[in-house]
Amino acid sequence: MNSAGTFVVDFVAKGVNDDEWRMVLVEEGPWKSPLEDELRRLQNRLYDSIDAAIDGQLAERFPQTARKRLVIQVDGYHLPEADVRDFFDRFTAGVLATPDYRKAMLESPYVADIAFELNLDGEG
Repeated sequence: MNSAGTFVVDFVAKGVNDDEWRMVLVEEGPWKSPLEDELRRLQNRLYDSIDAAIDGQLAERFPQTARKRLVIQVDGYHLPEADVRDFFDRFTAGVLATPDYRKAMLESPYVADIAFELNLDGEG
């Protein structure tokens, strides 16, 4: 969560079926150096999105998303593809396996499941 208690996504959209919704984060490059700062910023956006889903802020603002599968989707344009993909794969492989997030997600009445998707434009 950021200090204002809000989260920033670029848009929320219905998924492939009635039980899925997408929280889309758009990242536009080129990124400034150092790359680690940009990856940390993206990591914080991802954490904020997970927290908003689990804590009910997403469902409060978009009630139709409650108790549905949520896909946190990052759409990247003109980014360093290999670095972003490597970071994203590491982050998504472990974040929901951590005990705190695993427990919070299982106990949350606001979300059924969380998945991740990365779409890059191939430039960067």
